Amino acid sequence: MKIAFTGKGGSGKSTMAALFVQYLRTAGHRVLAVDADVNVHLAPLLGVTARAAGALSHPDNVRDVRTHLLGGNTRIAGVEHFVATTPPGPGSRLVGLDARDPLVARHATALDERTHVMHVGTYEAKDIGSGCYHGHLAILENLLSHLDPADDGWVVCDMVAGTDAFANTLHAQFDVIVVVAEPTPESVSVARRYRELAGAAGVADAVVIVGNKVADQMDLDYLRSALGVPPMAFLGLQAGLRRARQAGAPPRPEDLDDASALARIAEHAAGRSPSAGHREELLRTLHLRMAGKGWVRAAHGDVTAQLGPVPAGAAPGH
Repeated sequence: MKIAFTGKGGSGKSTMAALFVQYLRTAGHRVLAVDADVNVHLAPLLGVTARAAGALSHPDNVRDVRTHLLGGNTRIAGVEHFVATTPPGPGSRLVGLDARDPLVARHATALDERTHVMHVGTYEAKDIGSGCYHGHLAILENLLSHLDPADDGWVVCDMVAGTDAFANTLHAQFDVIVVVAEPTPESVSVARRYRELAGAAGVADAVVIVGNKVADQMDLDYLRSALGVPPMAFLGLQAGLRRARQAGAPPRPEDLDDASALARIAEHAAGRSPSAGHREELLRTLHLRMAGKGWVRAAHGDVTAQLGPVPAGAAPGH
């Protein structure tokens, strides 16, 4: 199960993601937590120091991850021809969600034997004036698209804030996308826009809204009215959580007055049965769109050959 947390910056999405990781961890699930926010908040919230050399987007790590994923896939001319949308093919190596997998062993920090944390990285001084965080996220796209579908663990990703996920394939990579919304016009506008773009992108059914910092019934009514749909779950102001954070302690479900929102998210995700065929069609369409870009053709040649045969029942041109 792959679940992402996003929302307006400051909405509490990173804290919500950290709480959810700890909730799953306490319940005994295997969890791979991925910090994919440029601000790198999830890893520290889980007690992990996010060093630049350990970031997935570090050039040495990018090459290591792609070399491993490539395996014996002859549809890809070489590791240098990986693009963000490159799909797995015959001979590719798929990724598991614990330290038995070489990539997890090499690039994740273990909280315990069943819970591991990766981080994509952030801007470094050398990137000033010339870097783009979307480029950093390409290696995460590769990793997500090569996850073993038979693995029964959880991937929990703290995504970039706002609607940036629609600039790449991340919106199509997750089974559930939790948009965290505060009862403010700015936060609600991001959540509404996310739902609109999700509808246009064909992933509307993956998106749920979770309210945060809800002080009273008026806040909850405001969210329902302004969003046009009721939040699937919500958290209150959570003074106990704030005190724990002020003391420097990682957020934990036991800091909450009521952890039922975390249980509701888990139940919703576990009850979903996303269509693998629909996701494959979406990712295939996005790869063809990427393949048509001039800079991709100049740098990598024709990458359409990285796709396999058109799946039965797919629309023409997909």
